[in-house]
Amino acid sequence: MARPASLEASRWLPSFGWWPHPSDYAVSVILSTHHATVDPGGEFHVTLRGYTGSSEPAWEHEVGHMQHGEERVVPLAELDLPEPPASGGVLEVHTIRLDRMPKKPVAFVGMWIDAQGTNGGGYLIPTIPIRGAAKALKRDDLQVAPGVMSSRDVETELLVLNVIEEPVDFRFVAVSAGGLMAEGGSITVSPWSAWHGDLGDEVPRVRRLLAQDGGVGSLAVYSSHRILPYFGLRRAGQPITCLDHMAPIFA
Repeated sequence: MARPASLEASRWLPSFGWWPHPSDYAVSVILSTHHATVDPGGEFHVTLRGYTGSSEPAWEHEVGHMQHGEERVVPLAELDLPEPPASGGVLEVHTIRLDRMPKKPVAFVGMWIDAQGTNGGGYLIPTIPIRGAAKALKRDDLQVAPGVMSSRDVETELLVLNVIEEPVDFRFVAVSAGGLMAEGGSITVSPWSAWHGDLGDEVPRVRRLLAQDGGVGSLAVYSSHRILPYFGLRRAGQPITCLDHMAPIFA
């Protein structure tokens, strides 16, 4: 299950993103209340946490109280943090709204992670919530990227975050415009850990599969439990410029 301390303390869920190794990226957490409400009386409390293979945080940083209209940037390099594994860890941004309860049974306030590559490039993506390990819906284990590429010129970078307390097995299936498929092998990501790689390395013959469509296709990720998968496009020999999250498919 997801970390009880985050879920029992409030009906406002935490959201998660990647915590890459500082030798690869300089990471800043961008905190903005503008998108959360138009109510000038909105008040929030923000806590950051990092995980490296355990539901117990490797570190925790209290950002504290924020009011509507306030923005802050928290560079992780300015905090006294341990190093994550080479593949990175999980970064939690837990934003609790203080002036009212959620309209739904649970809600979340997403924020942004800005990662600047040490060799250029980087990414800017929203953090995403996730609840527990149980599948509440049919096909809760299927998420898709509507457009990926794998060719000599452009490759798709893949990132998977596991924020539950057990290993999760997953596999990628690439699909061409004509409906042909190529499937990768089973991959396991450890509890509260990150995995990342390239589509061309993880799905055999995917470049040949997509060649007749200009290297463009779609991608599905099947997993034994809910995970947070991301994808981004990168020109050959160039650093990544963005990552986005895949969309869940619900029956």
